Amino acid sequence: MLKLKTALNSTKTVLSKKKYFLIFFLVSFSLFSLSILSKNYQIIFKSFSKLSLIQYSKLIGSLYVGGVTLNQVHATIILISISLLLGITVALMTFKVNSKNAVTPRLNKSGTVGAVLGMATPVCAPCGIGLLSMVGLGGVLTYLPFQGTELGVMSIGLLGYSILHIGNDIQECKSCQINIK
Repeated sequence: MLKLKTALNSTKTVLSKKKYFLIFFLVSFSLFSLSILSKNYQIIFKSFSKLSLIQYSKLIGSLYVGGVTLNQVHATIILISISLLLGITVALMTFKVNSKNAVTPRLNKSGTVGAVLGMATPVCAPCGIGLLSMVGLGGVLTYLPFQGTELGVMSIGLLGYSILHIGNDIQECKSCQINIK
């Protein structure tokens, strides 16, 4: 419980700095957008030169709303969770690297595996949208007991584990303490 509080305090302190909050926001928004808009990439590219900026903005907004609305509730929750956790992980890792203290391989592996699983897992199992489907392996997930949802939950766990350890490591690192202040 103490480690959780320490990690949360570190995360809150790091994200209170504008630079790291911006990194968190950009990574989270990018992953969310990639997952939602990748289903309609043909429409996006074909409409770019044919529509005005206002019409194109409305189209993108409609694709966001439609992408979220058409997904199952649990898939949307998993996508949002993975996006936010990945944003936090990248912001914390950037802070650690900027503090001139190398990230340990264990932390790097858990965060990387969680990120890859999060991007590879389709948000919508029937559509099979995700990196795995882009390389032709989306149908493989339908053979899993929960059609790939378990990979999303596993990536949430790995990203959470990574945040816990990076957050605790920030409190123990003398170089990070200087940068926090």
